[in-house]
Amino acid sequence: MADPSGFVTSPPSTYVKIINTARAEMNGQFGLVLGYSEERTRYVLVLCNNGAQAMLRPENLEPCSTVEKYQAQYQQIRNDPRIKQKMTELYGNANQMLGGRAKPEHAAGAMGVVFLLLIYFVGFSKMIMLTSLIMLVGLIVAPDIQAFGIKKWKLILRNFPTRCRETIEQTVPQARGRVTNPMACGFVLFMILVAGRTLFLSSGKAPSVAPNPPMMQEATRTATRSLLDTTTTTTTAKNAIDEAYKMGYNDATSSLPFGTASLAELKEQVSAATSASSVPPTQDILYDYPPPPPPQKSGGFGMGSIMSLFMIGRTCMQNGMTGDGNFDPQLLLANLQLMPMPQKAILGFSVFNLLRAFL
Repeated sequence: MADPSGFVTSPPSTYVKIINTARAEMNGQFGLVLGYSEERTRYVLVLCNNGAQAMLRPENLEPCSTVEKYQAQYQQIRNDPRIKQKMTELYGNANQMLGGRAKPEHAAGAMGVVFLLLIYFVGFSKMIMLTSLIMLVGLIVAPDIQAFGIKKWKLILRNFPTRCRETIEQTVPQARGRVTNPMACGFVLFMILVAGRTLFLSSGKAPSVAPNPPMMQEATRTATRSLLDTTTTTTTAKNAIDEAYKMGYNDATSSLPFGTASLAELKEQVSAATSASSVPPTQDILYDYPPPPPPQKSGGFGMGSIMSLFMIGRTCMQNGMTGDGNFDPQLLLANLQLMPMPQKAILGFSVFNLLRAFL
């Protein structure tokens, strides 16, 4: 099959931009290449803005850049009548569940605010884990809630094991017919318990503080006494100098010759102050402080890693399984390229969280 520009893939995944055509309104539009017509030497593509098909020459098409590809995918999703119909059904179901007490968009806004507050108080990683857990439980009980309503909670609980088995079989087709209702329910409850323990129970211990050893206490008392003795000695020397100044001042004011005052008494006071100030220095006390505790290693293979592994496996199974139940890597890569950007972001975060557990 001819393909001059290499746009044809199976399944279709090449987005192109229309250029240099005689119709100005078509220039700049995006399209998804479906195939190539050798008879008419033109590519067959579906326009992303309205879903119409067109046939254009290779010189009138150029591959989209990364940003343009996301724009084309957004246009295709927004204008797809099947997606519009599905969104209308979901909006109606949400409005029915709310019972007219609030609009679905208002409820979604309130949930967004609560989500941001929980991220602030709980943390981003734990919030992602909690959201994944809620989505898992919601996916299991959603069919019964839509069929019977939340008031039939006893019936929902009675059907919970069966819904767990059906969800596991849909996620992992190889488990079909091999998993019983109690096994599936036990697996889901185990995941809920492990996630609850990770979310609400503290896993780390407070760092212990080493007590003040007796040797350190004695060193503190010795240093305090030395400081007090030095202060007292300094005060004594200052008093002796003041006394000598007074003696000289009295001699001068009384017109007496120098030395009339008792030099012997002055020498004794100065000698006493000097000897008192000659305090032997306190010997340094060497104390070996205990080494600081090693930093606690973060991460590890916990519930977050299990949820990430489950998300990666589920995505690979959904996008790589063929109709006959075999796994096709090329089909997986092609579907990953067509995956919407939010799903790619969640998949990338799951891969990062899983790698962080081993690094």
